[in-house]
Amino acid sequence: MKKIALMGHIVAGFPSFEASLKAALGIAQGGAEYLEVQFPFSDPNADGIAIANACEVALQSGFNTDLGFEFITQLQQKLQQNQLQTKLLIMTYGNILFCYGIQKFLQKAKERGVYGLIVPDLSLDNDEKLFKKAKKLGLENIALIAPLTKPKRMERLSCISGAFIYVVARNGITGDTTQIDESLMRYIELVKKHCKKPIALGFGIQNKEQINALRGVVQIAIVGSAFVRFIDKVCKEEGEISEKLCAFTKGLLGD
Repeated sequence: MKKIALMGHIVAGFPSFEASLKAALGIAQGGAEYLEVQFPFSDPNADGIAIANACEVALQSGFNTDLGFEFITQLQQKLQQNQLQTKLLIMTYGNILFCYGIQKFLQKAKERGVYGLIVPDLSLDNDEKLFKKAKKLGLENIALIAPLTKPKRMERLSCISGAFIYVVARNGITGDTTQIDESLMRYIELVKKHCKKPIALGFGIQNKEQINALRGVVQIAIVGSAFVRFIDKVCKEEGEISEKLCAFTKGLLGD
């Protein structure tokens, strides 16, 4: 079976600080090579209902950026204790960085061993020097390509992006299922013609069958809303959160 890496996703602080910490550890134990740790924002314009609701719950519980970095610190400690190499990326929106101070935010991320950032609304031409500043600190700031992105812009995004490029599988918001069909494959081939970086495909990837269909096509499959919905479900049940997230992650990878 051809190799594909998995990027999981959690909203830090959802449904609570401790529960999200346990969920994150479980995803790493299940074999995710990357984990998006979303710092919740009040108006997450690229996110569907599941993630938007999770952000709202976390914010109502008092979650803030300093707690986000404390979350990263504690998660890194747990990963080290369990000898796990999962790379952590902070996913959030530009307003969080503006309010905190971009340089301060990046410096704290670097100090806490963060691998990279995904900030969807700070685009190539209006990034407030985020790409340049992140690169200087050795942080992988990941650019996004969408279905309507023109080939010349794809080339520019590929050049400026960090270690890989985030390819949005379809227009719209996260959460709805994406069909792995001929039109998606043609779109991925177009991206490959204009981008030299590895591809991480996200938006609507939710199950093992989709991931298997992407093996040998892209290097990384990103699963977001499916993780958030599963975390919401298991946190309402009895049982060990980490173990359940570990099993769910292994199931996505076919293990």
